[in-house]
Amino acid sequence: MEVDQQRLAILANKRFGDVLREGFRLFTRSYGYIILPLMMFSIISILLKVLLLTDLEWNVNTLDQSVSQIMKNLGDSDLEPAEWNLLVKYLVMYLALIFLNNLIAGMGVGGIITTIAMCSVSTFLYKKYVQGEADFASSFKSSFNKKILLVILIIGIFIPIGTSLFFIPAVIIYVFYIFLIYTYNMKDNNNPISKARFIAKGAFWKLIGVFVINFIILAIVNVIYTSIIDFIINVDSATFSANYDSWYDPATRNFGMIFLYQILYSFVDIIFAPLFICLLTSLFATLKAQKDLGYEYRREAYPVSIGYQEPYTPLKVDSLESYEEVPSYGIPLKEGFYCPFCGHHIERPKKFCPKCGEDISFINEQ
Repeated sequence: MEVDQQRLAILANKRFGDVLREGFRLFTRSYGYIILPLMMFSIISILLKVLLLTDLEWNVNTLDQSVSQIMKNLGDSDLEPAEWNLLVKYLVMYLALIFLNNLIAGMGVGGIITTIAMCSVSTFLYKKYVQGEADFASSFKSSFNKKILLVILIIGIFIPIGTSLFFIPAVIIYVFYIFLIYTYNMKDNNNPISKARFIAKGAFWKLIGVFVINFIILAIVNVIYTSIIDFIINVDSATFSANYDSWYDPATRNFGMIFLYQILYSFVDIIFAPLFICLLTSLFATLKAQKDLGYEYRREAYPVSIGYQEPYTPLKVDSLESYEEVPSYGIPLKEGFYCPFCGHHIERPKKFCPKCGEDISFINEQ
């Protein structure tokens, strides 16, 4: 995973907007590689929820009507002991259902299955982003080692626990240790927890921003999608309600229909599962480059794009004499410098890159 100084400098000087654009680009161009494992883990999480939590969900739904009636009469008279017991029972079961759902697969981040899924593709995405190429099979296999248990404990278990405690502990764990999904599998790194915390230090709002942007995109698409599905299957009809209840009723339970129903309404989450990890990978690469270089990057320097992108097509010119020479103040590496757009080595200062034709005169404006 080593990157040369030139590429590190370009990565370190990315603005947050550039980081997001690179994340979306990584999403579109790596989608074919990572959608299958992430889809597989999403389906596994849905299957586990159906098999393990259907009874609990049925009991919660059964108590829901009684609890609603008690809440309506709450101001008219004092509650009987039996009604208090019912409210406490309902609250405990409801909170347990939410916690177990998040423990199996959290909302975008956290949860055991979600964490394993993110770890399975994190090494591949990081290599693909900073090096331009990576072998998916070997990266996928190397992701499953004994250190992944540490990631599952901190990200997969502690975040759901923190979510149950009014979210604040979950937010703290997320912004401090989310990069553990990358650092645990890095070579020559004996303390992945400290490394993850070190890279994430000072990036609180960027990490929150990545999560919020992913959440908003999924929420908007989900609203549109579920509205269409609700209209097609007419969820408000008495027929559908009767069928739905029969699926969950222990006497007529149909796990197959429950599973298909959950898959149908989780379709957007499954299809967009790679988005968050791609945005996070772009941010991680930039923050890690800053820490590896040992200085705080300058926002005004090098508004360039590097990472996972197609090579630029060289522009046709009449002769190399058309490239005007200008004074060089770029980043030196050996002799000359490298084009920040395509990486081509340039021995003498030019106004335009001889390979890709991009304007590189801005390097001289520092």
